[in-house]
Amino acid sequence: MARVLLTSGNAFKRTDNRWGGVVWYQDEDGDRKRKSFSSTTKQGVKDKMTKYIRDFEKQEQEANESNEQLQVSMQRWLEVFKYPTVEHTTYDRIECTAKNHIYPALGKKIVSTIKAVDIKKILNEQMMNGYAFTTVKKTRDVFGEYFRYLMEQEVITKNPMQSVPMIKKSNFYAQQGKEVIPTTDTITVFTEEEISKLKAECKRTWSTGKRFYQQSAAYIFMLNTGLRTGGMLGLKNCNINQAVKEVQKRDGVE
Repeated sequence: MARVLLTSGNAFKRTDNRWGGVVWYQDEDGDRKRKSFSSTTKQGVKDKMTKYIRDFEKQEQEANESNEQLQVSMQRWLEVFKYPTVEHTTYDRIECTAKNHIYPALGKKIVSTIKAVDIKKILNEQMMNGYAFTTVKKTRDVFGEYFRYLMEQEVITKNPMQSVPMIKKSNFYAQQGKEVIPTTDTITVFTEEEISKLKAECKRTWSTGKRFYQQSAAYIFMLNTGLRTGGMLGLKNCNINQAVKEVQKRDGVE
């Protein structure tokens, strides 16, 4: 909660013949507080109260995030609130979206003046300029999280994102003159001949007997297990089950 002035200042004559003054305000916790002043003259007290009120209002205006430029406010939100809560790679993608798609368009605009139409205009321009659906959605997601934060902090009283729904994917691609691509993944299965060729290639050596491919064992392991690149790179010795089972012979087959 921001501090709020409750009076414009009251001057009065004290019992010691000096002049006093008091300005009442509400602090960040909602408690009523006062600031006292004194001077040998009534005008002296008024001047002190006027300066205090002017400085008070200036400080509150500077402290009010709604009066900041979007780029300043959003970047602080990213670094202070978002960075500690997500993986570094995720944060990099979010910050990249803000710097490449949001700041150039609305970075200089004051937070409190941003309307739904400003945000919708950015999303529409991305769509019309051929950006991918996922890129436009990421831009909207960053806006959505940021303005939700402003609402939670009571920086703004109305969330403009409530009037900025994400366009349907079918309409999005239709606007770009593209066909909606099915979301199902296509899996390519190697034939026995292709598997044999790949294994033979992995086992190829130089005339010195040295392996032609430095990571040939890893390629064969991925081929036999179906492990993807990310899983292979993250594999550790502790991930490999070292248990051994004894299988009873049946019909002469172990």
